[in-house]
Amino acid sequence: MRRLRTGGRVGTAAASAAALAWSLAGCTPASPAAGRPFATQLAGGGAGSSGASAGAPGAPGGETTRAHATGVETGGRGSAKAARLLRAALADPDAIAVAGGDVWVANSAYENGGRGWVSEFSAATGALIRVVGGPRYGLADPQALAVAAGGLWVADGNGGGLTELSPATGALVRVRAGPRYGLADPAAIAADGRDLWVANGGSDSATEVNAATGALVRVIDAPRYQLSTSVYAPAIAVAGGHVWVPDGNGDAVTEIDAATGALIKVINAPAYRLDGPDAVTAAGGDVWVIDVDSGTVTEINAATGALVRVITAVTNVPFAIAASPTSVWLLTNLGVKAVVARPDGAVDEFSAATGQPVRRIGVPPFRSGSPGGAITVDGDRVWATDTNFATNRGWVAGLSAGTGAVVRVIGARNGHVQRS
Repeated sequence: MRRLRTGGRVGTAAASAAALAWSLAGCTPASPAAGRPFATQLAGGGAGSSGASAGAPGAPGGETTRAHATGVETGGRGSAKAARLLRAALADPDAIAVAGGDVWVANSAYENGGRGWVSEFSAATGALIRVVGGPRYGLADPQALAVAAGGLWVADGNGGGLTELSPATGALVRVRAGPRYGLADPAAIAADGRDLWVANGGSDSATEVNAATGALVRVIDAPRYQLSTSVYAPAIAVAGGHVWVPDGNGDAVTEIDAATGALIKVINAPAYRLDGPDAVTAAGGDVWVIDVDSGTVTEINAATGALVRVITAVTNVPFAIAASPTSVWLLTNLGVKAVVARPDGAVDEFSAATGQPVRRIGVPPFRSGSPGGAITVDGDRVWATDTNFATNRGWVAGLSAGTGAVVRVIGARNGHVQRS
């Protein structure tokens, strides 16, 4: 699935994939002198390993691998190899989640041959723990992550399936695919504890799956639900016993009963100012919707669907959103640089209680990067990932939810491991 956004990131994934120096399919370098970034720094076997030797995503015989954490995290001898490994592990980040005390990032190089993989990092140290990929995992184009029933679920866009991994070992639990699941370009996923809800960009539908068993519950595709994703990427959230799906084509948000799948309402009243609804999140009894065309955020009561407020004090184009009961975080970027002069990418924090701005976080990697990728919050940490405008290298940043300080940056710069 490729994201279509009027504000800014069309083609970013393709550009970053094309700029990679590594061939992830065979774990071979683009030049003979480059080395083997996965194989040289990975310890084959280990917990969750499915083969005798370590390999890159797509490489046979080593589909789940575990890294030498110390070799990736520290400099000194081997730091150049560690940096190459890290560059490959964060080559094309599209989604981020926290599971099992670690940070997981979905990477897709779909335009560069249809390959995908998931990288796991220690939330405590930033060390690369493992890279999961390979044909049997069904990760051709991983676009979204969710945690439910003790599993880490990956929605695979153009691969058309759902993959469940063990957060403890990275081992494959199951893959769910096939026509009856209706998983046509699944690119957004949300969990309510019992079930998973998936928004399908290729069929304007939503699929509900039991998170414990992977069994299909239902597919919702009736036109009256207005689940159109022909203009913007799919997005979905679950809150208040309801499922919320933005309709960027119709400038609306669809509210669905999570227990029955029944349509509650399609919200499109002018007061909500749903101008290009493009991303959604939920926390503290409210639903927050990014309106990418107007550069605003709409807050909706999750229990009643009533409008709470529209936040207009967004000084840049918002592309991704995360929320806690106390705060809302937006990943923003330049938008159309040639048309409108805007500040570089940043994270903007707003009060969940008042909708007022709290702070703007515009230090590296945000200042020189291309925020607009993915963001999530887990307790006292906010985690964001994206690809740098200038270098086309992916990164992960951990922020303090309390102060906004950048606690850690995981990425590669100038051949060395980049850390805060």
